Amino acid sequence: MTETADLPYPIQRLFRTRVVPVLILSGLLLLGGGWIAVNSLEQHVYLETTQRRVETTIDLAERAEPEIWNQLLSGADPAKVFADPAAARAVAMLEAVSKDGHALQLKIFNSRGVTIYSTDPVDWGVREENALMRQVIETRLPALETSLSHNQKVYELFIPSETNGQVLAFEVYEPASVLDEIIADSFIQFAILPVSILLMLGVWLAHITRKAQADIDIRVQAQQSLRRQLERFVSQSAGMAARQSPDGSVPVTRSGMTLFYSDVRDFTSLAEFHPPKATVDYLNELMTRQVEAVTRHGGDVDKMIGDALLVRFEGADREARAVLAAQEILADLAARPMARGIGIGVHDGEAILGPIGPAERQDFTVIGDSVNLAARLCALAGEGQLVVDELALRRSGLPRDTFSAPEEQQVKGRAGLVVVQRWQP
Repeated sequence: MTETADLPYPIQRLFRTRVVPVLILSGLLLLGGGWIAVNSLEQHVYLETTQRRVETTIDLAERAEPEIWNQLLSGADPAKVFADPAAARAVAMLEAVSKDGHALQLKIFNSRGVTIYSTDPVDWGVREENALMRQVIETRLPALETSLSHNQKVYELFIPSETNGQVLAFEVYEPASVLDEIIADSFIQFAILPVSILLMLGVWLAHITRKAQADIDIRVQAQQSLRRQLERFVSQSAGMAARQSPDGSVPVTRSGMTLFYSDVRDFTSLAEFHPPKATVDYLNELMTRQVEAVTRHGGDVDKMIGDALLVRFEGADREARAVLAAQEILADLAARPMARGIGIGVHDGEAILGPIGPAERQDFTVIGDSVNLAARLCALAGEGQLVVDELALRRSGLPRDTFSAPEEQQVKGRAGLVVVQRWQP
């Protein structure tokens, strides 16, 4: 099973799930900010343009008919003022505000809010209470708001103008489509460059991450292949310790374990009278059959010492798993004999597990009296026989009626006797 640490770094997936959303969000924020900026700028420019148009018209109207204009400013009734034929030129000048632009309606208010002129005569002399109009008169700053007129969206532009010491407010109604088209055109021109840059940046980054992901995958595959090759020569626990301690500081532990030790009987004569290739082929097949069996029972191959095999069983039911593995191997070799048979010794006890050797070349292995005793029990076993210490067999919980009666044995390195039991298929 592949561990998470063995998987290649998912730079391409992270690019799609993190960088791409950031680029999209950045683009949306840029477009949103651009829309606000362009909208504000175009409205400001539009107000400025309308204000200059109004001021020019007022200047012309004052010059053309100063008396008519003064009457309006003095508070005279607009209906009577415009009834005078002499006011025709002034009216024409005022109507130029709408004719020169796209205005639907024009109103002029004095400082008291009275309509002194309107394109609709019905409004002449009417006083209006409009908060925005009052604000424009007080601040003398143009303003704009949106409204509906005859189911049509329009902009109400309020333009202040000072004449003869009085502040007037011009209200110009213009269709919203005119300014909206200007804003839309300006925004499109503004957005083309940054959006293009973001798109090119995204494509470029996608290309880079795709190449980087391919390079990472190749490197990881090479590392995994090398690791698999190396793990053929070391135990699973050694490989795990190396991965968990990249700085090389592998801890030394002491714990209980069941040790399985097997050895070929009379291997010396086999190696002496058989060609090297035949000897190697024999060992490879023998070790393969043993390793497959101990692995199925949860054992970890510690090392292969020539024709001998040392396996560690740890965790729950370790004694039972070690004995069952040994029985399976001997039964298999009895059913399919090889050039030489093996003997197996199984012992349960405490041992030290850790790196042994100089810093430049270490072996992650198990050492201790329990290892030696497992080897001694193996030496007691005849060909095709298992020798297990009686205590380990008792702890395994396996049926003991197929084993020989307990016997005491003197082994090298032990002052006391060791009680063992034997089994063979």
